[in-house]
Amino acid sequence: MINLLLAVLFSTGWFIIFRYFRTFKVDTFPAVVVNYWVCILTGLLTFGWENTIGRFETASAWSVYAFGLGILFISTFYLTAYSAQTIGVTLTSVSAKISLVLTVFANIFILKSASKIFDIFNYLGIFLAIVAIVLSSIQPKTNENQEQKAVWWLPLLIFLLTATVDITVNSINAIFVKPEQSALFSILTFGSAAVVGFVILSVQLILKQRKIGMKEFLGGVALGIPNFFSLFYLLKALENFKNDGAFLFPIFNIAIILASSTCAVILFKEKLSKLNLLGLAIAILSIFLIAYQEIIKL
Repeated sequence: MINLLLAVLFSTGWFIIFRYFRTFKVDTFPAVVVNYWVCILTGLLTFGWENTIGRFETASAWSVYAFGLGILFISTFYLTAYSAQTIGVTLTSVSAKISLVLTVFANIFILKSASKIFDIFNYLGIFLAIVAIVLSSIQPKTNENQEQKAVWWLPLLIFLLTATVDITVNSINAIFVKPEQSALFSILTFGSAAVVGFVILSVQLILKQRKIGMKEFLGGVALGIPNFFSLFYLLKALENFKNDGAFLFPIFNIAIILASSTCAVILFKEKLSKLNLLGLAIAILSIFLIAYQEIIKL
């Protein structure tokens, strides 16, 4: 449970830093590319060369999957950023988070990694999690989001890509990665994303389509540390719960919504509507229904 809480904590920190990007007008993509290189450095400094890259030979069976996941990481992020600008933050956020439906059913029926038999209360909890995500994401209309374009395929693609990332992380961790290889897996995944991002950014800089300044560099440094540990502790949490993504991912997503909403109110003085508050209340109920068997054991 501690690893799950740490994963939520670092993921929430990741959200807060992204929110400050808007405040300080940081160009997101260059900062994200810097962030991936900082992720690699954070892993090496924390766990040492011998415990990470020094064990690369032991990763031969799954390193290619880690590299592919890294490409998925940055592709999903880039498309999510484009989607937020094109169809709006709300629809993009909902499309990404309700992907947990595919993740849950992939774990139950394909990976068969669910550690318990899901009953009607668990399924009700998953349904309420989706309701909570939608309600907590609803924002009042403004001139800015009224002008967003309607591109029907973007929400669908965000939904599919986000689910693919979660399912891939869960599958690789369950089938290939040993507990002592979690740091190496994180570094290789972020390393792949860093290389792809560097190539794209270099082309954009050469063509003068983008600029990178001190704000982007510092933003990437601040983002990289919690980003590395959010993935690392998510892998550890999956190990703790026997890679039961059907149980873990709904709780992980809802917990981030609760934590990030609380931080948005406290740090940024954001106001929550009655629908938002109702969504957060339903989120708490959904967590109980999904995890009530484990809660009763405590």
